[in-house]
Amino acid sequence: MEMLEPMLSKLAEEDVHLEGVWVSEPKLDGERIIALRKGDQIDLWTRRHVEVSYKFPEIISSLKKNIKGDNWILDGELTVPGGFRKLLKRNVEDRFKISLLAKKLPATLNLFDILRFQGEDLTSKALVQRKKILLKVVQEGGHIKIVPFKTVNSKKIKDHFVESIHRGYEGLILKNASSEYESGKRSSHWLKIKRSETIDVNVIGATKSTGSIAFGALILEKDGQYFGKVGTGFSDLDRKEILEFLEKNRGVTDIPLPPDLDILLTTRQLPAEIKANEIVKGKPRAPVWVRFRWA
Repeated sequence: MEMLEPMLSKLAEEDVHLEGVWVSEPKLDGERIIALRKGDQIDLWTRRHVEVSYKFPEIISSLKKNIKGDNWILDGELTVPGGFRKLLKRNVEDRFKISLLAKKLPATLNLFDILRFQGEDLTSKALVQRKKILLKVVQEGGHIKIVPFKTVNSKKIKDHFVESIHRGYEGLILKNASSEYESGKRSSHWLKIKRSETIDVNVIGATKSTGSIAFGALILEKDGQYFGKVGTGFSDLDRKEILEFLEKNRGVTDIPLPPDLDILLTTRQLPAEIKANEIVKGKPRAPVWVRFRWA
């Protein structure tokens, strides 16, 4: 089944002023998933158009049991205990390992929107209407949850944000209660307030280490250009796990790299996030590693 492009949010500050009625949701540390069902077939699509249903049999089983109807499209966030770093461990191809990980590191699909039900397109309906339908269609249980939400006004945004952080979430998502679902668009009707701003990049390799650590730094790409490297933000154990991940994703990059880079290996483009104080001459200043994004 062909996936439907997810609606995306724009970054906002804690003091953003909102007009009208808005809904707040916690920002989860997982991977965005569009789930589709048509008859007996259920597909799980990532933002990068990768179909991953076979990697999460526990999710497929719960969707069949806990969602009414046999023709729907749902939007949600896939999580595992321990956050996104642990979720990366589920990115395996071996069927035996998949079955073991489904029990050892079970995933949850946290649903927050419904885009189609029994063939009816719901994207033109207001968010609050879609939420009401979602609550009727979804029975929480097994590996399926509904993302908690509440109405919010400008005066309470900071309180909601602080509460979300204290509960261990990444931040806050704010959605205009009357907004339609704008597939494939980064819309001002959906806003995100993050604990700290991150920059989306691609890892395309690693440099050699001058000591006993696994590698020196990760080589970065953004918008088709070399974007510098990041060598801080991970422990020695992180470096070993990351190097194993890089080894499994070796590839040849067509991004022109500086000749003085002491390259250990190159990889296919691996989506990731970094933090940086600022961008200077097209490169991040004092970058710090955050995490890989699900590819």
